[in-house]
Amino acid sequence: MATDPCALVILDHMPLAAEFFEVYWNQKPFLVRNAIGKADFEPLISAEELAGLSLEDAPQSRLMKTPQRGQEGGQKGGEGWSCEFGPFSQQDFTACEDHNWSLLVQNVEQFHPDTATLLRHFDFSPRWLMDDIMVSYSEPGGSVGPHIDNYHVFLVQGQGRRQWTVGRAPIVQEQYIEDLDFKILKEPIEGDAVEVGQGDVLYLPPRFGHQGTTIERSMTFSVGFLGPKVSELMSGYGQYLADNEAQDQRYVGAGLGTQSSGFKIDQKAVERLRDCLAQRLESPDFSKWLVAFFTESSHDNFGNLEDRDDAINVETLGQTLADGARLIKPQYVKFAITAASPGQFNVGFDAHSFILQEPLFPLLQAFMKERSVGIERIQTAQALKLVVNLFNHHALEFED
Repeated sequence: MATDPCALVILDHMPLAAEFFEVYWNQKPFLVRNAIGKADFEPLISAEELAGLSLEDAPQSRLMKTPQRGQEGGQKGGEGWSCEFGPFSQQDFTACEDHNWSLLVQNVEQFHPDTATLLRHFDFSPRWLMDDIMVSYSEPGGSVGPHIDNYHVFLVQGQGRRQWTVGRAPIVQEQYIEDLDFKILKEPIEGDAVEVGQGDVLYLPPRFGHQGTTIERSMTFSVGFLGPKVSELMSGYGQYLADNEAQDQRYVGAGLGTQSSGFKIDQKAVERLRDCLAQRLESPDFSKWLVAFFTESSHDNFGNLEDRDDAINVETLGQTLADGARLIKPQYVKFAITAASPGQFNVGFDAHSFILQEPLFPLLQAFMKERSVGIERIQTAQALKLVVNLFNHHALEFED
């Protein structure tokens, strides 16, 4: 383990939740050797499937080409860098050489659900903040250049080997190469260099500079945790209030006096307006909205799912479970839960929210842990009604 408090920490196992939040989250990067076993990579998307996904319209994909050797000295001017956006064609890949390029595809866990099985390794982290799994395939020399991200990320190395350089402190004021349509830092990363192989996991807090370069043909799985901007929270909650007229009270100027005559808004009026906003933020509706907000997909093709075309009723599902069927939450389905009034919880999934009574919490917890659940756990009418609701909104599936 490194002794410098600013240096990259090398661990021999994933941290427990208490250690992760106290020592690393938002504070320092770490690398875990052999954190994920070889068998766990078998269900994940392959390089051929990733390339196939990039031929489609819906996924967001990029093809990044790096400068040839000998051009690195001109990196500050941007020579040799290029980035193309998908969808791509077979000819695009045929034209690529056997070095110095990378293919990156966003939201792979939703287009290829088996890739979401990777998420079970990160239950110690705030999975309700997870944005997506981006997967990159790269040939030797492939890189996206020195850069920073405004989100937390776990970089999981699949096949092949890569070299990473990780900065030792967040970059406060970054400078980018000019005249590029993508962001590459002008200066190279100064920090710790480390080589990673299959199963290694690198954690990077926001704004820690980093650069990866492929040594041999590689697949990297980037599990990103992206928090919303304050403006996004305010506009999102504002839209929720607008859609719920009973909570969207109008300001009527109560308490105004002569100090607010004409065009002057006096300080007391300012304070009352601030209090008006604070009252809405302190209401139970805020928590109810929040769990729905954090479970909405960041991709236009997902989220706000309609009821299943093959929606099931209580009687049919009850009999199906009695016959031995079992249910499980797909890993790509995100839940969020907060305390509501005593004995109740606000539960969100897929931009929906509902109230859960405390006796049903153990059942929901089993689903959140992605455990297989059968009739033995669903013994009451309330439990069966909950399961039907979740199933009909695509939050549960029958186990194969």
